[in-house]
Amino acid sequence: MATNQKKLSKSERAQALMRQQQRRERRRNLLVVGSVVLAVLIIAAVLFFVQSKSDTTGKSVTASGTPKNLSGQYDVVIGKSSAPHTIKLYEDLQCPICQEFEKAAGDQVRSAIADGKVKVDYHMVAFLDRESSTNYSSRALNAAMAVLSTAGPQGFLKFHEIAYDNQPAEGSAGVPDSTLVDWAVQAGADKAKVTPLIDGNVYHQWVVNATDQMSKDKVTGTPTIFIDGTEETNLQTGVNAVLQITK
Repeated sequence: MATNQKKLSKSERAQALMRQQQRRERRRNLLVVGSVVLAVLIIAAVLFFVQSKSDTTGKSVTASGTPKNLSGQYDVVIGKSSAPHTIKLYEDLQCPICQEFEKAAGDQVRSAIADGKVKVDYHMVAFLDRESSTNYSSRALNAAMAVLSTAGPQGFLKFHEIAYDNQPAEGSAGVPDSTLVDWAVQAGADKAKVTPLIDGNVYHQWVVNATDQMSKDKVTGTPTIFIDGTEETNLQTGVNAVLQITK
């Protein structure tokens, strides 16, 4: 009997030790899981903080940070006020489909502007920074606004043409600011005046807000083409309609 009780006691002790070990393992696992969850939450909080600090959408723009020669808060209207037709364009200088539109209709649009047949309301945006490693989209628009400020609407129109003729491939580094300065000078800007505006990314906050306004306007992509207030449903119908009123 004593031997059986001794054996039972050993068995019970073994089971107790096993249960104790299992409790330790459960606590350890809970601590590990808790630590992982806490780490994830901390990382998420840090990322949110960083993003919220870097996202300046809606921040007010100073007078010095606002491009000169705008036609509205975010618009550049080029053409005679008496023109019978108005084309409104939402474009991104990194957008390859915008480049297709420019290739198909750009020359004819510029001729029609000069002839008084149309006026064009350009609402330029920059939401394709992710398509380059150097934020080309917003830097190019900042440069376009620098040209508008220093060389006026016709300078902007020329820079617009040059930028699409030399549009960098998506996924590339784009072009450096020095090249944007060269394009600006080709477009008629004074190098001494335009260089600090481009190198300093002076109109960056305006670019952010202009891009945000596109969403507020319920425009979801580029190019978006309106003719006399009516939105064209796709690129081809837009090109055809623009060529029709500008011929």
